[in-house]
Amino acid sequence: MLLVVAVVLVVVLLLLMPPTQDLLRKYLVDPFSPHYPDEVHMEIERTLTIDASGSEVTSYHLDLPKPVSVVEDGIYLQKVERLTASPHYDELWDNGTYDTMVWEGQNLQGALTVTVSIEVTQKLHVWNLDEDSVLDRDDIPQRYLDSYLDDQWRIVVDDPAIEALREEIVGDEENVYLIAKAIYDWVDDNVDYYIWPSTDGPLSSLDTYEERKGDCDDQSILFCALARSAGVPAWLQLGSIYDKNNDILGGHAWVQMFMPTEDGGSEVIIDIVNDRFLVWMPFLFCEYTDTGDADDLRNAYYHIRYSMPNSSPMPYVNEEWNMVDYEESGETVTLSALIAREDL
Repeated sequence: MLLVVAVVLVVVLLLLMPPTQDLLRKYLVDPFSPHYPDEVHMEIERTLTIDASGSEVTSYHLDLPKPVSVVEDGIYLQKVERLTASPHYDELWDNGTYDTMVWEGQNLQGALTVTVSIEVTQKLHVWNLDEDSVLDRDDIPQRYLDSYLDDQWRIVVDDPAIEALREEIVGDEENVYLIAKAIYDWVDDNVDYYIWPSTDGPLSSLDTYEERKGDCDDQSILFCALARSAGVPAWLQLGSIYDKNNDILGGHAWVQMFMPTEDGGSEVIIDIVNDRFLVWMPFLFCEYTDTGDADDLRNAYYHIRYSMPNSSPMPYVNEEWNMVDYEESGETVTLSALIAREDL
């Protein structure tokens, strides 16, 4: 009997050891879990077109954020290796935390197409955080509180309906992780994914709450409003996402927020419509990070502006994302394996 007990204890101890858990995960769990490339290399083309359509555009203004590399936790999540613009931009505006490429002109009678080619390497990353490792909202640095707590264009925070919903979801919770997870779960469970046939930009947080449906921008804006209402800064990132199965590169929006920890904290990613909480997928591409300024965020959605004589036909305007080249690294991982690896 003692021998049986001893054997059972040895087996239990072995099962609790990280090397044994790694083997069990590798052979029993990982083969049935989705595998993702650890790293991808992409060449992306971003195009803007304005065509006078047989008339004349009196003046035009095209602009795009100049994408930058993204480093978090000492790791390059996004490394911009090359950027070329044709025609070359007329001006480069300094927006404080990023630059804007600008093309301007007058008396356009034909068409102008701007093409920006970006070569970039993206790396899969998971933030292995929980309520025990993340601190309370009182530990968030002041610079985030100053920039990302108030109303901001479509991010409506100061509204009774938003405040009541936040109270229902969050209550008196102080832990930043638990606040974020509760809001994420509520939006994921209660707001359906829906692409509106025609809207002038994204819905406001209040409209999305009332409609209970919206696309990536709409749901991310609602998340930001609820988080800010709970005293937790959250903001938008805009860019693109690549669907390898259908070979489609399209515009995308998600949430970035700061989670404080004992060793400083991290700016984490929450992609609600793709069910990714604290995960940066390697086929995301970040073009723009919200600065907290309402005008700046609004302009990030409207890249082509123009004026023309009265009664003239409207010009044709178009924006496109195109994947020129996509190459995955040889190594593939599951998210569970990546979490385990980052535990070591």
